[in-house]
Amino acid sequence: MKFIQYDLSGEVVKQYSTDFNKLKAYPLGEKVRITLNDETVYIGFWDTWLGQETVKVVDISRYDLDENTSKLRSGNQLTTFVPTSEIVKIEAILYSNPRWGTRPTNNFEFSNPVKMDPELDQLKNLPKK
Repeated sequence: MKFIQYDLSGEVVKQYSTDFNKLKAYPLGEKVRITLNDETVYIGFWDTWLGQETVKVVDISRYDLDENTSKLRSGNQLTTFVPTSEIVKIEAILYSNPRWGTRPTNNFEFSNPVKMDPELDQLKNLPKK
């Protein structure tokens, strides 16, 4: 499986091949584009915790929003469950979740960088395998 992580402007930050359960980068909450072995593509936000056990299914969520105005229609989310055994590529955009300052969108698109304070990054102290 190939893993590619971009910054907000589309520059590659990390890129490597690995087995799914050996991912070095952790895309929790980030916008992802997942490609399966049959070339099916899913886009959404990564909602699966990668803990100590083997993960067999990844949850990808999408907002119920109006893409033109970036306003939520409801608090509902559409969740897609993707079997990890079929994933051939994961692309993730670092700091792409709206809680980090980007606009809500279900599209896999790049934007202007958000000013991040590394000391306030809530994911910096996650355990690493």
